[in-house]
Amino acid sequence: MGQIDKFIECLNTFDFINVFDKWETYLWSGFPFHPTYDIDIMFIGDPNEELKKGIINFRDFSKEKYNLNIDSQVFYDTKMFAYIEEYNRTGDMKIENITKFRIDKKTNEFIKKISNGPSLKYKFRVGKLHLRYPILISDFIHLVFNIKNQDIYNTPADKRYKEFNKLLFDYKMYERNEH
Repeated sequence: MGQIDKFIECLNTFDFINVFDKWETYLWSGFPFHPTYDIDIMFIGDPNEELKKGIINFRDFSKEKYNLNIDSQVFYDTKMFAYIEEYNRTGDMKIENITKFRIDKKTNEFIKKISNGPSLKYKFRVGKLHLRYPILISDFIHLVFNIKNQDIYNTPADKRYKEFNKLLFDYKMYERNEH
């Protein structure tokens, strides 16, 4: 089983989407674009006790059951995303004190950090400093599913088909009412 399949199986077995339904969760950084020591997950929301316990449980579950190293960060909002395009284009990121939280591996407590830009370690990993755009983990799961199952993509056999059909219908009704 490849790393991507192993990661998705881990997410599904843990019931990740439901456990973290109160937070936006993003896959970010090198995985799955190039070999990496860990999988970076970004949580958006309040770094509270419930989230901390969930992150620790998922981190430990992933390591014990799937031998996957999870690196989690918590941000209050997605403000960081606005800087990615400019940084990749110019190499310059003028971040104004974005607060993020990590869980200390020894104390299992949140540690507050102020981010003023990307770490230079990324430059040495991929030969140039290029930040990946985050993708919602739920979208990542569906993207991989759709790529691997072309024969059922966008058919009633696709488990999100009804949801997307409703969105399309609602959009078309909105368009009609606007004109």
